Amino acid sequence: MTGAIELLPAGLVHAELLAAMHGLCFAAPWSVGSMMEVLAMPGAEGLIAVDGGSLVPNSAAPGPAGLVLWRRVLDEAEILTIAVLPPWRRLGIGGRMLAAAMASAAAAGAATMFLEAAADNLPALALYGRFDFEPVGRRKGYYGGIDAVTMRRKNI
Repeated sequence: MTGAIELLPAGLVHAELLAAMHGLCFAAPWSVGSMMEVLAMPGAEGLIAVDGGSLVPNSAAPGPAGLVLWRRVLDEAEILTIAVLPPWRRLGIGGRMLAAAMASAAAAGAATMFLEAAADNLPALALYGRFDFEPVGRRKGYYGGIDAVTMRRKNI
């Protein structure tokens, strides 16, 4: 990678970038409109991990490396999506983004955080386990036939 990873606030102006990044990470990516809807929700926040350079979606450095969007309602928060682009995976960026989202949600009054991951996404499940998220439910076939594991962490 070309430089130090920075975590920058994501806003409505970044909806197109976020959708493009999501498209590089997921088989069923969110549209620009979906990103705008999420970012406009009360209590929604986001971060973009950037490895120097410009905010142009690439599959190599420099550029955006990941994204996380979450929402807080009263004392609960939920990671809505988190993704690290392939060239930047296994470098700790997902953990940094998750920790930053948790800290922001806690500072805003959240005590508990929820998230979901595909049951076959072992790297994501391992990451969430390292952050003390525990499985609390399962949605059968949620991700195109693959179950979603719902996880929770208390006392974020």
